[in-house]
Amino acid sequence: MASKGLAGVVAGDSAVSTVGVGDGLNYRGYNINELCEKSNFEEVAFLLLHGYLPSRDEFNVFKETIANNRTIPEKLKAVLEVIPPNSHPMDMFRTACSFLGTIEPETKENNQIQISIRLISLFGPILFYWYHFHNNHICIETNTKHNDSIATNILKLLHNSSSEPDPEKVKTLDISLILYAEHDFNASAFAGRITVSTNSDFYSGIVTAIGTLRGNLHGGANEAAMAFLSSLDSTSHATEVVHKAFADKKKLMGFGHRVYKNGDPRSPIIKGYSKRLSQRPGGKPQLFAISETVEKIMLDEKKMYPNLDFYSASSYHQCGIPTSFFTPIFVISRTTGWAAHIFEQRADNKLIRPQSNYIGPDTRPYVAMENRGPKARL
Repeated sequence: MASKGLAGVVAGDSAVSTVGVGDGLNYRGYNINELCEKSNFEEVAFLLLHGYLPSRDEFNVFKETIANNRTIPEKLKAVLEVIPPNSHPMDMFRTACSFLGTIEPETKENNQIQISIRLISLFGPILFYWYHFHNNHICIETNTKHNDSIATNILKLLHNSSSEPDPEKVKTLDISLILYAEHDFNASAFAGRITVSTNSDFYSGIVTAIGTLRGNLHGGANEAAMAFLSSLDSTSHATEVVHKAFADKKKLMGFGHRVYKNGDPRSPIIKGYSKRLSQRPGGKPQLFAISETVEKIMLDEKKMYPNLDFYSASSYHQCGIPTSFFTPIFVISRTTGWAAHIFEQRADNKLIRPQSNYIGPDTRPYVAMENRGPKARL
């Protein structure tokens, strides 16, 4: 009996993370709650790539390397400038990553660790260079202060400003990057592993993962959640619309999870940051109230919990991040997890090639074309 969507199928061994086991979510043995409380995204990225937490010197070198990798090659800038402005940012990312692989290919000198750091450092600058070139008709400088975190760099480039962004927004974004960094054999990570299991190059694995993450059943869910929340103008309106969705048997994005049946452990963390932003000047308390209303109805009536995507939507929105950028920011974070899985697949590789449960017709004779009736269907 085949398992639809490979649900419940154990497809391999991994030491990168545990999902839905023990304390809910752990990266390399460290619980996500403790990492969010005590760590930062750069340290978590090092952990995922190297398998251990860095020393102070290692951390400083790692941050220095990230800062040194934010310059976009001129040839890539030229490509970004001709990608249509109405393209989805995920399509732009897929193209940019593939092109980078042609001008900075994987070699013994430019190895998988170096490429991983390059992509983690460069995806933010790529996104905002493309955005500002087409929307504001300017070519921005992507190298912000040398000690800027990735979260700070993102917010500065978003607004093309050298001013220091709101620390609460920086912290919210940094926490979200930690939460999105890794999630076991999720669809995009597994797709990337399949690609590199053929002995393809590192960039091909990441491009595969980007394409997989683009779908709204995976990475695009936070965008869909924000689109839904934006259509609601009050808590009473939210109640009305959610009940109508139930009656029409429509799915609400941002709820439920294949693995977590009693709540996504990441959701309360990002919800807390969304609430804090809503209580600050410029925050959106009504958006947060509407979100809580939807959450309560879904839990009370459908026994469905919000996943990470639901409150990430209101968090990113309150940080001033356009909805179409939600999934690309997911890419910046998840590249760390993808890289860890690619490393692991390559270290003990076997071509991933499952079998299907054939449900087609039995063996049948070939019929000459002149003797066939009009039965062909696609």
